[in-house]
Order: sequence, then structure tokens, then C-alpha cells
Amino acid sequence: MSTVALTLFLDLAGFGIILPILPYYAESFHASETAVALLSTAFSAAQFIMAPVLGRLSDRHGRRPVMLISIFGSIAAALVLGFANALWVVFAARVIAGCCKANVSTAHAYVADLVAPNERAKYMGMMGAAMGMGFVFGPAIGGLLAFDDMPALPFFVSAGLSAINFGMAAIWLPETHFPDRAAQAVADALPKHPMFAVGARLRDAARRIQGTPMASLVVIAFCFFVAFAGMESTLALFSERMFGWGGRETGIFMTFVGVNMVIFQGLVVGRAVTKFGETTTLAIGLVLVGLGLATIGGVDHLIRALGLDPNSADGGASWPSLACYAVGGILMSGGNGLSTATISALVSRVSTPENQGMNMGVKESASALARVSGPAVAGPLFQHIDPGAPLVLGGLVALINVKLALMLGKRMRERES
Repeated sequence: MSTVALTLFLDLAGFGIILPILPYYAESFHASETAVALLSTAFSAAQFIMAPVLGRLSDRHGRRPVMLISIFGSIAAALVLGFANALWVVFAARVIAGCCKANVSTAHAYVADLVAPNERAKYMGMMGAAMGMGFVFGPAIGGLLAFDDMPALPFFVSAGLSAINFGMAAIWLPETHFPDRAAQAVADALPKHPMFAVGARLRDAARRIQGTPMASLVVIAFCFFVAFAGMESTLALFSERMFGWGGRETGIFMTFVGVNMVIFQGLVVGRAVTKFGETTTLAIGLVLVGLGLATIGGVDHLIRALGLDPNSADGGASWPSLACYAVGGILMSGGNGLSTATISALVSRVSTPENQGMNMGVKESASALARVSGPAVAGPLFQHIDPGAPLVLGGLVALINVKLALMLGKRMRERES
């Protein structure tokens, strides 16, 4: 389990290194704001398509080879980025990276193989913490490696981390799944392409949850991740436009956001749920996300409305602008920590032991589709409407989601009374 956790940590650290640098790197190939945002769509679409494929392969051939191939693919994706000489190569690298990032589901399968059912939630939480810490350290490293005369350096460092990860996994990561003939016969009876099976299961799941609290949770999850994915795909561009930031400053801000998110998930969520209940905590989280996104997206207009200058004497951001940006980051990341944890908890609460796995899968599918569509909407809004438009719109979507969360809470109380 320690090896799996360390594998996920290094995996997410390598992924996080690239995040604050990639938008500026794409702009060096004359990418428009829309094209930069679509890099996130390409990554998420590849991840969505390949997750069931890798899951099927790990069931048929074992966890270890799938994990090793995925890590090796991460090395290749980072190297392709580092040696890219055209924008289409950058897109190809992100597609490769998205295909390989689907190995998170294989890591969770390791947990299911190794841990008793009554302890899986605990160890899944440990895997989530390892991923969270990787995402905290990754952007910080990427920001520190942002040098104008060596723009590809972060990608080569990311490839190096993945190479270390590959070596460690090759030596220490054991096989935990040994399919028997009966399981193989069941697998052979399924549709040959995993996506066909997934599509049929999703249609069946949609019919099953129609008119239930689970349907409301799927809508809430989709709207939440649309708002958040739109922010993630345009935040670096927004920081560049508003404050003249580069990869270093953006990496520091992303680290600040990640640390705050981990603090809320580790210290605040449990207390809030105990005091207010899950649906109210979800509503509070969505309010924070909405206010945070609106504050960041409208920082320029907000500062001017207060009669202050958003720019400092040297042409950078003024202290009032940076203070508003930091407050928006705290609200947004804190709200994310509250919302993501309680959405998963509510899905578990409205599920039975027989359909819990299906419901979790439906929620993850809704989240993945949101990560595909959010950047596709945010890019054109940024380019053709206003740099803050994706953030402000995401804030409005989150605030509308509050109403859905409160309605869900009322409905669940009525059903339980």
C-alpha cells in the first residue's frame, strides 16, 4: 500500500509540475486562449475514454502491467512536450498524458485487492491524501523551474520523476490480481470494446436513478466540476492578463490553493458535517466556491469599484488586487474541499450496498464529462467575452447549485422522516 501511495504521489507531482507552465508554453506556439483551454478538454476526454479500457485490461491481465505501462506513458508524454515543435504536438502529448492518467482507477483497484471491504474507505482516503500532496508539491516545483531561457525544463523534470516512479514500481510493486478461468469467461462474454459496456451501464444507471436523490447529486456534481474545470483551464491565462504573471507566480498561487484545499479537507469537513449535516455543508462549500470564483474573475472591476488602482507603480498588480485574489483563492479552494468530500459522502448515503459501486461510477462519469465540457466553454468566453467571464460564470453556476443542494437536503429529510 505504501508503494501504491508513493506511486500516486510521484504521478500527481509530475502532473502538477506541468500545470502552471503549460498555458504559457502553448502560447509560445501561437495558441489562442481557446486552444489553451482545449488542452484541458483533450486531456480529460482521453482520460474519460481510457479509464474503462485500462480497468478492463487490469481485470484481464493484472494490475502491475497496466500500472507500469501507464507510468511509462507519462514519461513519453512529458518528453513529447519537452521536444514539441508545433502546437499539434503539444495536443498529442496531452492526449497521451490523459490516457495514462487513467491509471488512478488501477491504483484504486489495488486497494480493493489488498484491503478488507470495511477498511477500504480508510485506505482510499490515504490514496487521496497522497494524490493531494503530489498536487501541492508539483505546481511549486513547476513554478520554481520556470525559466524563460529553458521553457522545456519542467517537462524534462516531470519525465525524470516519472522515470523514478517507473523504476520503483518495477522493483517494489507486486501483482495482486490473478484472474481465474471463470472470471475470464465472464470478461469474454462482455462487449469486446470496454466503452460499449460502459455506455450500456451508464444508460441503465440513468434509468435506475431517475427521480431519486442520486439524480440530483449527479446534476450537482456535473455543475460543480464544470465551474471548477473552466477555472482550472483559464486561471493561468487570467493571471497573465491581469497581473503579468508567468509560470513561477502561477505555480506559487496553485500551491497556495492546494495547501488550503488539503487543510479544509483534513480539518474542516468533519467538523462541519458533524455540526451542520452533509447537505448544508455541501451548500456552504458551493457558496464559498461561487464567491471565490466571482471574486477572482471580477478582481479588476471590484478594485476599481472601490476607487482603488488595480495596478502598482511598476505596472504589476497592486496590493489590493493581490489581496482580493488571495481571498478569492481561499474561498474557492476551501469551498472545493468541502464540496468534493460531501458529494462523495452523500452518494454513499443515498446508495445501498448493491448499487453503491454503480452510483460512484455514475458520479465519476458526470465529473469527467464536466471536465471535458467546462474548458470547451471557458476558452471562447475568455477569448471573445472577457478574461474574467469563465470565472464569474463558474461562480454563478456554483451559486445556483446551492439551491439544488438545499432542495436535496429537504427531500432527504422528508424521505427519512
